[in-house]
Amino acid sequence: MSLVPCRACEHRVDTSALACPQCGATDPGKKISRQQRNAISFVVQLIVWLTLLGYGGSYLWNTVAPMVRQYVAKPQSDQAPANRP
Repeated sequence: MSLVPCRACEHRVDTSALACPQCGATDPGKKISRQQRNAISFVVQLIVWLTLLGYGGSYLWNTVAPMVRQYVAKPQSDQAPANRP
């Protein structure tokens, strides 16, 4: 396997190493650490879920809510109320 410099301390490590033997950095042969990759993945997933939730809520508000309001609303009487003495 080839040796590459550790991204944290520049010590030469194997590309398949899980941690640098000198500084302990995780995935020393990668450009970014495992924690940074996980954080980026979390942020992307959060944005996707919030976007889907927003569009879903908008769809429900604009299509389902008017139908619910129509069924819940009391029917209006066509006759005017009679004046009582």
